Amino acid sequence: MKKMRVIIVEDRPLAQDELKYLLSLHPDVEIVGVFEDTASTWPLIEAGNIDGIFLDIDIETEGQRAGLDLAYRIDRHSLSKLPWLVFTTGDAQFALAAIQVQPFGYLLKPLDDAKVAQALDRIRKAQPLQNIGNPPLNRIEIRHKAINREEAVWCIKYIKPDDILYIQTNYNGKTVKVKLVHGEVLDGIHTTLKQWKIDYELSDFMQIHKSHLVNLNHVNGLKPDLYRVEGYNVTFLGCVDELAVGGKNYLDDLRKALGRPSIRQ
Repeated sequence: MKKMRVIIVEDRPLAQDELKYLLSLHPDVEIVGVFEDTASTWPLIEAGNIDGIFLDIDIETEGQRAGLDLAYRIDRHSLSKLPWLVFTTGDAQFALAAIQVQPFGYLLKPLDDAKVAQALDRIRKAQPLQNIGNPPLNRIEIRHKAINREEAVWCIKYIKPDDILYIQTNYNGKTVKVKLVHGEVLDGIHTTLKQWKIDYELSDFMQIHKSHLVNLNHVNGLKPDLYRVEGYNVTFLGCVDELAVGGKNYLDDLRKALGRPSIRQ
């Protein structure tokens, strides 16, 4: 049985012992390190020697957000292997910020086997998709505009392909915006949908309109467009956004991709 190699980042000895015991109840988990601070974990993370991290957020010697800062650092870097994260914390105030790095769990203390087991079950189900034990998919570097103190500035963000919900051409036709799964929008990107498909081999993406490229992994279904005769919109999992399907050819191709028969004339 392949074991998941994990580390614990927790500065309180009693909490360390509790989590070590709870993880010991799962024979497919191997604890390869226990750390009282986040700084000491980086060489092991950078080397790609672990599958996942059980991470406390408030580390007394480093600050109230130390665990969250480590998670953001991991998310920003193009690592040879990206570990999954499970936050273990006594405070719910950082839950919204933690969503940005897409953890497999945000477990509030006191911990128990039910909480830990639920997080591990989600990880086990995702292993074929996450390729745990193998290098992750390359990240995409996106240069986009953001507003900082009422001024437009250029920023660079590194994202995994499956973080993308859809890509949409702006009205000027010369730039696109990228909608991410957690809701963030990266705008003002100087490229076209055609060039995007040339630059990146995104096998799970499909063009459904001259202006829309969607991630099929996040498509929820189709619904009639009330303002277009025989028109349809794409809906997404966990998102209220809808995008128009460009016409019958686009719609037939999309139905085939989703495993549905083509519509009739």
